[in-house]
Amino acid sequence: MTIRGIALGLSMLSVLAGAVQILATAASMSGAASGMWDGTMVHMVWQAGAGRAYAVRDFGLLLMATAVLRSLHPWPACIGAMIAATSFAWTGHAQSLHPNALPVLLQSVHLLGAAFWLGALGPLAVVARNRELPQIAAIVSRFGTSAVFVVAMLLAAGLGLLYIMLGSVSDMWATEYGRYVMLKLCFVAGLLCLAAFNKRRLTPRLLAGDVGALRGLRISLRLELLFGALILAVTATFTTITGAPALG
Repeated sequence: MTIRGIALGLSMLSVLAGAVQILATAASMSGAASGMWDGTMVHMVWQAGAGRAYAVRDFGLLLMATAVLRSLHPWPACIGAMIAATSFAWTGHAQSLHPNALPVLLQSVHLLGAAFWLGALGPLAVVARNRELPQIAAIVSRFGTSAVFVVAMLLAAGLGLLYIMLGSVSDMWATEYGRYVMLKLCFVAGLLCLAAFNKRRLTPRLLAGDVGALRGLRISLRLELLFGALILAVTATFTTITGAPALG
């Protein structure tokens, strides 16, 4: 699958998933599966704030998909992706805080960093499989240089948001929310170790023309995708079933 195909496929999947979530939330609120088709319940979910977030997200995805399909300048696609990524900050724990301006800003920065980092892994895996070694080395090197600043921004925003969400340091192990966060941080640490290994060990070998490093890169990218999936799964779980101590 091409990088363009990945972008378009995931965009359509996101739009579909959003629609399904709205219907599932309506069913949950009504207490019966038939609530999915209850216009009043669906309207309530939409008006609660989720609808506006989905509308903004779908607009961003449409802008990105249009730019990709028509092979336009990359900036419209980047702007669309940024709109879609930050739309998740419109709902959730950060939005529920009062005042919420700083938490929402930190969450938006965190989401942009995560979208850049995790979103690049699939395309990098395609590049590592389908391009010549000099091209692979150049692309991986360029990504590694950019990722240093993006990951630093992501971690700083994430730690700032965590400080706001926790009532105290002890909440990290004394609350269910904190324990989920610690599990997420363990996976993040694993991902950081793999990223550091790629930049410090594999990239110099690739730039030197070492074909053996290519196999290591492909394995490392698969592991990074696994860690990324685990991070997203844990995040989705604890933001859904638990509340941040600061909200209590």
